[in-house]
Amino acid sequence: MQAGKGTTVDWRFIVMLGLMAAISPLSMSIHVQSIPAIARDLETSYRNAQFTVSLFLFTFAFVQFFVGPLSDRLGRRPVLFGGLTVFACASLLAALAPSIEIMIAARMLQAAGGCAALVTPRAVIQDRLTGMEAARILGLVSMIQSTAPIIAPVIGGTIDAAFGWHAIFLALGLYAIGIGVMTGLKLAESRPTEGGKVAGWDVILRRYWAILQHRRFLAYAGVFSLGTTGYFGFLTNGPAVLIGDLGLAPWQFSIVLGTICIQFVLSAYIASLVVARVGIDLILVVGSVLQVLSVLAFWAITFSPTAIGITITLCAFTFSNGLLFANALAGATAVDPRIAGSAASLLGSLQFGIGGVVALTVASLPMTNFGPYPLILFVLAIGTLVSAVIALRSPRG
Repeated sequence: MQAGKGTTVDWRFIVMLGLMAAISPLSMSIHVQSIPAIARDLETSYRNAQFTVSLFLFTFAFVQFFVGPLSDRLGRRPVLFGGLTVFACASLLAALAPSIEIMIAARMLQAAGGCAALVTPRAVIQDRLTGMEAARILGLVSMIQSTAPIIAPVIGGTIDAAFGWHAIFLALGLYAIGIGVMTGLKLAESRPTEGGKVAGWDVILRRYWAILQHRRFLAYAGVFSLGTTGYFGFLTNGPAVLIGDLGLAPWQFSIVLGTICIQFVLSAYIASLVVARVGIDLILVVGSVLQVLSVLAFWAITFSPTAIGITITLCAFTFSNGLLFANALAGATAVDPRIAGSAASLLGSLQFGIGGVVALTVASLPMTNFGPYPLILFVLAIGTLVSAVIALRSPRG
């Protein structure tokens, strides 16, 4: 189906984009509860096995920087299908990996291919919709996408218990193939053209450079990249603290992780309902203030951590993420819709690049009581609030 610019889209289109966008967050966290087993079977340390998360994030950030401009130049469909092919092959390699080095390499290839499935929905929405409607649909797609990290540990844990961790990666490959078939039948090309012609590389790069100097774009990029990356650090050391220090069973940790993640779904849905009334910028400020308060509460809890206290405070933190995610993304990609793919990929690169730094930093330092993680979250939250205020006070146009 293809909708005209400025029109709305039906629920089937939204679900398709949500399932497409979900492949990367699904693959990022589906194996976290199996990291101890992976480390044991591949005869390596838990810390080395954690690189299957942090280096996934770094690769995702780096490759995504190029995927957006490629989709603006070559089209949404070719880039999407090429990425899904790489992802499916990498998933098979991960399932058969005989060593941690091969496993990490396979995970990096997964990230390289999977980022195309994350950039494409964001660009397609901006191709077809404008303004508050684009923000609303992005919120709904984000709501579907964000169910992935909620159900991922449950799915991964169930597959691991029944067939072993190797089968987790086979399942990811099958998911990529299914997404490829579905979008091949249903997703029409929507790359913008001017006078029936596609913009050349010189034009795309010139516009790319222009938005990098645009104050509103930089403010939205700051909110998006700083306000939605702190959770990656929890994926790195959350299992060590809650399972290792506090004695939760892996299935209990999966429940905690799901409870935390579902707050993103709830807040993304609420944001999609109210954005037309209050506007993008006010939602960003409210979400940023909530994030600062939730981080301070989490920091206080870590001095004498309990599973319930950690869960409650991180639920509030993740709720703030849902308010920020779609609205900052919609605001940034609307600055110049002609290069929506490039803008979306730049935001994704910043998000996962910072997320990778957070994950790697947390993994490299002592994990007792979360180590430096609360301080890192606080710095990110303050940066998010400053960026949101700049966006609110910046002139449009």
